Parts: sequence; structure tokens; C-alpha cells
Amino acid sequence: MPASLLTEILFRGLVEIVLYGLGYVIGLVVVPVFSLGYYKVAPWDFQPRPRRKSPRLNPGPRVVSADTATGIGIVALVIASVLVYFLWRVASA
Repeated sequence: MPASLLTEILFRGLVEIVLYGLGYVIGLVVVPVFSLGYYKVAPWDFQPRPRRKSPRLNPGPRVVSADTATGIGIVALVIASVLVYFLWRVASA
């Protein structure tokens, strides 16, 4: 029992770190591509900057949080995996 608990704690943490990192990297690529540059992804340690009192003429791209980008990346990974699976099945039939 203690060995399985230790293994679960180690592997669960490792899987979460890898899955979150992979989701973030995929989201970092997918979000700007599918939004055509209208959105960009915030860095890991994003802290909101204080707003200026005067409006800017060119506000630039909108920022998506790192957690949202990770969720989008994981969804994109799942969709791509399912698509590859079905294409593999069709090609081998």
C-alpha cells in the first residue's frame, strides 16, 4: 500500500506537469494561428499591467491567459488524436 501511494503521488505530479506544459505549448501555437493573430497567449508568470489613463491608438492583440491557452491546447490535442486514430483506421481498412 505505501509503495503504490508513493508511486501514485510521483506519477500523478509528473503527468500533470507534462500534460499542463504540453497543453500550454500547443495552446501557444494554436491560439494565434486560429485567431489570425487577434489573440496572443500570456506568459506563465503573467501579471496585469496598470492601465494607462489615455487610450492608445493601436491597442495590439488581446491576451489570453495561460490557463485558457492550456485548456485550448489540451482540447486541440484530443481532437488531433481522435482525427489521427480515425484516419489510421480508414487507411488500414
